[in-house]
Amino acid sequence: MKTCDLASGAAKLALSLKQLGLKWELTSDTWDDATARRFHEECIVPLTPDVKQTLEAVGRLAEVLDRATRDVNDDVVY
Repeated sequence: MKTCDLASGAAKLALSLKQLGLKWELTSDTWDDATARRFHEECIVPLTPDVKQTLEAVGRLAEVLDRATRDVNDDVVY
């Protein structure tokens, strides 16, 4: 039985967060006013801890699913 692949999605999410940071750095070179600072504080900054927390949860879920898969496969009689 094939289990779901959480690692690929988690890797894409982590890469996307990193790319967002890089793109924001480039953007902030030319967009540096009160609106940009407010956007950064309200929209960009909160993403980092939320994404990191999500990635940790996905990692824990992947461990549980792997363990469950092993348990089920151990019980299968052919």
